[in-house]
Amino acid sequence: MFQTNKRAVLVGGGPISHIPELVKGLPVIAVDSGLDACLLNSITPDYFLGDMDSASNRAQQYAASNKIPTKLILEQETTDFEKALSHVNASGFVCFGFLDGRLDHSLATLHVVQKHIRKRPILLYGSEDVILAASSDISLSLPLRVRLSLWPLGEVHFKSSTGLLYPLKGIQMSQGRQIGTSNLTSKETVQIIVSEENNGTYLVIISNRYFKELFTLTDSIPFPK
Repeated sequence: MFQTNKRAVLVGGGPISHIPELVKGLPVIAVDSGLDACLLNSITPDYFLGDMDSASNRAQQYAASNKIPTKLILEQETTDFEKALSHVNASGFVCFGFLDGRLDHSLATLHVVQKHIRKRPILLYGSEDVILAASSDISLSLPLRVRLSLWPLGEVHFKSSTGLLYPLKGIQMSQGRQIGTSNLTSKETVQIIVSEENNGTYLVIISNRYFKELFTLTDSIPFPK
């Protein structure tokens, strides 16, 4: 188990377009072939874990020769992303290389997010968008006319909202019934309030140019321990 009182950066083996300067100084965990991605981006991880079925021999030799702490997890019932969330104890997760590329891998990532949302904040960085998983109220500062999509994982009950072109008052979202693609900010402060009975998880999806805003937001979102 890797433990830190900071947010942890998880690096997976999917496409990585950019790693923002804002996460420098945070501990980095290479997740299986994410170690190859770390080497490609000149990053020395603090920890290396996974079932090692996709990390290259070169990467594994690098971990051994540089004495990077390594956790081999052989079971095949979970994805490497889920293994990372289960074997890293951090105040939150900033994740690269788990979106884009193969669609089934991206869907598996969102499946794991839904399972683990009530543990800690999870932020996913993709080639175009950044995604925050939430289950409670949020308040976010953004410029006007910024695309903001809401995607429910399960059934989500919204009480109200401010700062969105299309209000969320009394709306219940679920996949196959109603989703919230391509809403727009109408004020510079966006508030999303969920109903008291809400037990669902929703994804806040915006352009990755606003990564800093979502990264900062994770400091204030209450998450059960």
